[in-house]
Amino acid sequence: MSWLHSATDSPTPFEGVLGLRPELLALYRDFYGKLWDDALVPVALLDLCRLRIARLHNCEAEAVVRHAASGVSDTQIAALDDWGAADCFSSAARAALALADKMPWQPHAITDEDIAALRAHLSDPQVVALMLALTLFDMQCRLRLALGIEPQPATVSAPYSADAILH
Repeated sequence: MSWLHSATDSPTPFEGVLGLRPELLALYRDFYGKLWDDALVPVALLDLCRLRIARLHNCEAEAVVRHAASGVSDTQIAALDDWGAADCFSSAARAALALADKMPWQPHAITDEDIAALRAHLSDPQVVALMLALTLFDMQCRLRLALGIEPQPATVSAPYSADAILH
């Protein structure tokens, strides 16, 4: 589960570790859940970016969570390692994935052109929400890896929600 002792009555390993600080778990769930619950950005874009960042970190604990209603296909998931050459991604997805590739290791390399490509598909508030999501996906992978949280495959209605458990 983790190298930490977790909360004993938790439904998932991730929630069990975060549950050691229940007040922070509640705030985290509410904040992170807003990205999914309020549809600030198309859910498919969020899920593609989440999965891409998980791949970049080699974070299996994040990669094995599947969002049942995101619209991300098995073909797209299989093509994530070579998304730039694959023909199964929309131009919006390509613009988002270009930023997802840079966020974990090269956020300083994000260019005006990268943002302009994204703004062709998203409003400015959506761009802000996506950038926030990318940083949270990066942080979540790092947290899972640092805390030694083991993978627990799951297909869920939403991977993160203010009203649901964290997978």
